[in-house]
Amino acid sequence: MPESAIIPSVHTVETPRAADASGKLLSFVVAHEQRHGTAPSPSFFLTGADEHDRVELSAELFAILKEAATALQRGQSVSIVARDQEVTTQQAAEILGLSRPTVVKLIDAGEIPARIPGKQRRKLRLKDVLCYRDSLHDRRTDFISDTSSEYDQSTQADIAEALREARDRA
Repeated sequence: MPESAIIPSVHTVETPRAADASGKLLSFVVAHEQRHGTAPSPSFFLTGADEHDRVELSAELFAILKEAATALQRGQSVSIVARDQEVTTQQAAEILGLSRPTVVKLIDAGEIPARIPGKQRRKLRLKDVLCYRDSLHDRRTDFISDTSSEYDQSTQADIAEALREARDRA
């Protein structure tokens, strides 16, 4: 199962004043969308105490803020959960430069962790796939480095055999 971090603070609106503040934020967002459309323009910022202390909100953060303000204005609790990005076996195969059946074999062999949320489709954490890709690259580089000095005086037949061995290891 993918790792997830739950932000421990859960906000609830307990006072009419807090609900009113969330309502003002929501009213601002709704009015802006009516004037400029639903997609936020690069004009939404979080501002600090100083005049130049501000950061632009991305479209994703804008949407999250709007949903949170809507829920808080209704007196609901808001929780934010972070999840790892997941990829399919086909996406993992494309990242690794391998076939999908080879990725499935690697999963079955326990070389790449995966989970099966349904009956058949496997999901892999992107960071696990990238870690395996880096490991695969390091192993290939080490093999080339080790065998290049070993085969300086090799014949064409020796080199062909070494290449077959390298393909079998990958």
